[in-house]
Amino acid sequence: MEPILTALRKSQWRWDYAVASHGASFHAPQEVTRLLGVALNYAQTARIDIARVLARHGYSKEVPMPDISTKDKAQSYIGLDMKKLKAQKKNFIDNVVPQWVKTAKKNGRFITKEM
Repeated sequence: MEPILTALRKSQWRWDYAVASHGASFHAPQEVTRLLGVALNYAQTARIDIARVLARHGYSKEVPMPDISTKDKAQSYIGLDMKKLKAQKKNFIDNVVPQWVKTAKKNGRFITKEM
C-alpha cells in the first residue's frame, strides 16, 4: 500500500500547488495544466495499483464510493458541519472585523477613499 499512498499524496500535492495559487491559471496556464496532468497521472497510477491489490485478494465487486455529486454531499461526507462553520464566520464578520477596523482607525491605519 505504501506506493499507492505515495502516489495519492504526490497527486494531491501537485493538485493543491496548481489550484491553490489563485492567479496561476491566468499567469501560467500551461504550467498549471502540466501540473494537473501530472497529478491526474499519479492518481490514475494509484487507481490501477489499488485494483491490482483488490484482485490479488479476490475482491471482484465494484468498490462502493461515497456520493459526492454535490458540494453539500461532499462537505457532509468529509464531516464538515456547515451550519456551525457559517455561524462561526458570521460571528467573526459581525464581531471581530469591526474591532479590527476600530483599532485600525484609532491607530490611523484605516483609510477610506470617497469616490
